[in-house]
Amino acid sequence: MSTSRALSTPAAVGEGGPVPLGETETQIEGRFRPISVHQLALAWWLHTAGHLTRRQLRVYFAAHEMLERRRYTDRVNGPERPLYGTQELATLVGGRGSPRALADLNADIRRLAKIGLVRITPHSIEFAVSADQIGVEDLAGFWAMLEQIPNRRRMVPVPRRMLRALAAGFSRAVTGVVLAILIRSLYWHREGSGGVYRVDGRTKGSWIAEVFGISRRAVTEARTTLIELGWMEPLEAPQWAMNRWGSHDRINPGWAPPARGRQHPERRRVVGEGRRAHGGSASPRRGFSVGSASPDLNRSLSLPGNKNTRRPAPTRAGPAGASTRSGLGSRKKNIQSPSGSPNIRDIRTEDLADVGRLLELHRQAIAAGLAKAGEGGRLDFVAMAERARARARKPGAMFYWLLREGKSQFITQADEDEASRRLKQHLYGPARETRARQWGGPPKIEPPPGEEDRFVVACVRIAKQHRMDDPFGVARLKGWTRERWDATLADYEARQLQRWTPEPE
Repeated sequence: MSTSRALSTPAAVGEGGPVPLGETETQIEGRFRPISVHQLALAWWLHTAGHLTRRQLRVYFAAHEMLERRRYTDRVNGPERPLYGTQELATLVGGRGSPRALADLNADIRRLAKIGLVRITPHSIEFAVSADQIGVEDLAGFWAMLEQIPNRRRMVPVPRRMLRALAAGFSRAVTGVVLAILIRSLYWHREGSGGVYRVDGRTKGSWIAEVFGISRRAVTEARTTLIELGWMEPLEAPQWAMNRWGSHDRINPGWAPPARGRQHPERRRVVGEGRRAHGGSASPRRGFSVGSASPDLNRSLSLPGNKNTRRPAPTRAGPAGASTRSGLGSRKKNIQSPSGSPNIRDIRTEDLADVGRLLELHRQAIAAGLAKAGEGGRLDFVAMAERARARARKPGAMFYWLLREGKSQFITQADEDEASRRLKQHLYGPARETRARQWGGPPKIEPPPGEEDRFVVACVRIAKQHRMDDPFGVARLKGWTRERWDATLADYEARQLQRWTPEPE
């Protein structure tokens, strides 16, 4: 591994012709970090393919910022050896530096080193410059992604302010759109002894959705968020040009994350969410192993103090719940709930498993301004609960986080379908009869899908999103064997065939 710092001038946009100088700047405020298109695309693909969690992706960006800092501090300190520690990394990624937060960061560092993307030691940081250095068996998806990116053999001058914001944490869609806009819109043109930066470009939302694996709706919402934050500015363009090449946007090279006083949801992610002890998403997926990359790495970044006397920080709620008293204590509206009933201030796992208790929580959440009223708001509320139940080790904590941040875009189609089924069963009774496919035929009673059926459907859907030939690659991340997958898939397909086959007269 090595860290290359040379910037190359792009020779063409799309299929040919010199790059025309559009909107240009003579400097980037706060300086920049040169990162190749290959490296940016590789890090994003590893995340979307399930090899990295979102927090590990943030650690990757933080490592770039840490190394770039030494370019300027070394000029002052002289030839002294640089020193990289987890405390500095925790400051960039987020967290109070508690023993548990540092332990989680060390696990992320080991995971990144095991894959080969970046190796962080106390005195050096080394990045993979090619996918050939990555310890992943199947890279076909990455090479297919890279082929769809024009001007992929160049360096991108990533502004350090945006690099720190990416390390602090945007949503998944905003992170992907930022990387796409940087790749398509930010160039460095050398002219004589100096140089100028091109900061505008045209990008189609459909191209971002296809190449970066983000839904079209999420791309639109992320672009709106970045415009509201002031990082990018839409430029006027005729409709025919937008239809052909996409929207024309300009990057603000002097952008900085908003100040503390503003209450924009993405500001809370950049400044606020990154300061929580765990960083990253509310619950890292269980399927990821964090084996050590090398014994030296464990010793060099081990936690200070006596290992035998370390204790995790106490929490207000039990392991299955989430106490939200501090979050709602300052609200003007007072929420009253009967004794023994569900309480939005203390969400428990049993509340999420029972639709009746969820509807009571929904009523309280409406009063607190955390949820919307009506049937649509009720469906989103139950779907968020399904999302938390399926993905979190602490469902109550993740559910409250989804509510507080308004992360309805995290809801998948499977979550919404299961939420709709549970609501219908609660409101109208169990498994309702449906008409047979043939007119006049006897009605059939369809039992609700089991856990394994829902898992098979989810694996197939994720495999299609990431252009994977075999959905077993997704199931393997959850510890499934090939024999179990083949048997479960065969049973599922047999039941579907029987369901949709007309009965003989």
